[in-house]
Amino acid sequence: MDFLAYADVGTVIHPRALGGQVLGRSILGIGHAIGQKWVFDPHYGVMVSKRFHHNKPPTILDVPVNMQWEALDIPDPETPVGARGIGEPPVGGGCASILNALSDALGDEVFQRAPVNADTILTSLEAGRPMQHPLMAHI
Repeated sequence: MDFLAYADVGTVIHPRALGGQVLGRSILGIGHAIGQKWVFDPHYGVMVSKRFHHNKPPTILDVPVNMQWEALDIPDPETPVGARGIGEPPVGGGCASILNALSDALGDEVFQRAPVNADTILTSLEAGRPMQHPLMAHI
């Protein structure tokens, strides 16, 4: 699988840093899609899954071999130098790319939330219908 992230960041000030940010945050989104579960206990106000043994971050083996990025490089007239922030948007793109690839391969509207693991995929295939419901929280 190939991965291309396209960012609308206004004026590109430092291309190498932008590429690292776009691809790094996209990998974080891929991690959310393939198994990271962030569980929050609202009663006590604490994170339940707060260590890496609960939440395995993606490794180089979990991401596409060919990852590329591009930027629009059109100045934003609302900022002094024409640049925009790029911190969080690639996370959603990375997660959505995996969910869309699964939906394309296994049937439309089957995978509508993250994380998706092997059990979810197999259960959905065996049942012949979607096993997830839309608008569910990322937990």
